[in-house]
Amino acid sequence: MRESEGRSPQVSRESRIEIDLLAIGKRIGLSMEEMAELTCNDLIDLARSYTGKEEKQKGPREATQADIDAFYGG
Repeated sequence: MRESEGRSPQVSRESRIEIDLLAIGKRIGLSMEEMAELTCNDLIDLARSYTGKEEKQKGPREATQADIDAFYGG
């Protein structure tokens, strides 16, 4: 029997999250010691800042002149 067969799905998911967070930290150049100083949320926020992927704005954005010209066929 494999080791993973005896584990519950919840344990497997939690382990996967930890591995993913470690991989993210290493990809952005953090050492294990630096990652140990961060909370999970801090690491996720740092990765978002590093990659430039911020959370999307909620609600509509203000139209630009290019949007208006495209709408009216100008």
